[in-house]
Amino acid sequence: MRLELRLLADAGIVGVPNAGKSTLLSVISAARPKIADYPFTTIEPQLGVVRVSDEESFVAVDVPGLIEGAHEGAGLGDQFLRHVERTRALVHVLDGAKSVDEILHDKEIIENELRAWNPALVEKPTLVVISKLDLPDARLRMEELASRFPDLRGISAATGAGIADLLYATAQTIREAPLPALADQPPAHIELVPKNAFEIERDEEGTFVITGARVERLAAMTNFESDEGLARFERILAKLGVEKRLRAMGAVDGDSVRIADFEFTYS
Repeated sequence: MRLELRLLADAGIVGVPNAGKSTLLSVISAARPKIADYPFTTIEPQLGVVRVSDEESFVAVDVPGLIEGAHEGAGLGDQFLRHVERTRALVHVLDGAKSVDEILHDKEIIENELRAWNPALVEKPTLVVISKLDLPDARLRMEELASRFPDLRGISAATGAGIADLLYATAQTIREAPLPALADQPPAHIELVPKNAFEIERDEEGTFVITGARVERLAAMTNFESDEGLARFERILAKLGVEKRLRAMGAVDGDSVRIADFEFTYS
């Protein structure tokens, strides 16, 4: 049976890959998301409890980086957009290390994807934030964009600049935001979920075909041109038991292995 949360978190941290979302979550909460300088470091939403004072806290979620075409499933963005629906307010993080044109383009991409998925998402209360304010270029971008976005905030996860102001503003925005509307639900549907996270079959050509939502999502979100990304991909497959199952099925060096649209040579 699958249960779906109506409210995943109070605040959703959104932005393009490597904008600084995971770093922000790691600074404002005890969450420890993986942080690296390659796209799609975060492949699953990360939650953290943010304490504003002794009496007040809220839950924030780092939504994996959305890309152009996310609403159509690019980079599994359709799954991540569902998480955005389950928040009360958004913190839109823009990469201060980029040029003004790039920042505006990134902002437009995210807003277009939110709108294409569900027009109500762009109506959510949103705080727009420039990250990496410790960089000289980011301060210049902040000044250049201030006239376009009067409520623009700047933060530096490295120095802590602007973090406290952002937390108070986010808490205030959440207090004033309406609760997510509960839509009428169809009759309950029970779906049996396989115990194993993956299945492996061998096709007519002898290729080992691995299927399963988690391994397919992992493959789609991995940067195979990055040594670190590839190593992480292999570690996770090993933990899931994929390698052990392949060996048990007789896989030898040189065999072809396919996950979704990705094909590898077993070694």
